[in-house]
Amino acid sequence: MSAIIDGPTSRHEEWHEGVTMAIYVNLSLLAVLLVIPENSEQSHVQLVVFILATTIALLLAHQVAFRLSSKFVNRGATHHNLSQLLLAQGAGAATAAALASVPVLFFGVDGLWLSEALLLAFVCSIGFIASRSGGASILRAIGYVAFLIVVVTAIIVFKIIAK
Repeated sequence: MSAIIDGPTSRHEEWHEGVTMAIYVNLSLLAVLLVIPENSEQSHVQLVVFILATTIALLLAHQVAFRLSSKFVNRGATHHNLSQLLLAQGAGAATAAALASVPVLFFGVDGLWLSEALLLAFVCSIGFIASRSGGASILRAIGYVAFLIVVVTAIIVFKIIAK
């Protein structure tokens, strides 16, 4: 039987896990959406099911990794509020799933670009807020966001060239 780590889970820790998962799933879904062919003949519903299934798979994989790494790092002990942390991660993943699936639900394959833009906007917003909260100037925070956009744009260009 594994031990349980004492100490309450702070709202800060839950918030951290939720935001981390939202960013992780946003970036992962962005990568997945970027490889869907524009001439895909999938229906709106099929694309949404694909996005939701991918989100669930990412969430489950992350939660298995989270549990294993927590036990590994803590020598077999688990956090007593593990369910709250996992719930926060689920909320973060749900946020990403909504950003990715709603445009596709309404516009089908044509909505993929809007989904990608929303996912990128979310990550850029968090990047800007994180930079500013770390003491960066507005100009430096904008530079950080610009760097994120350049990286994603490079991925998009690679997708276009690979077609």
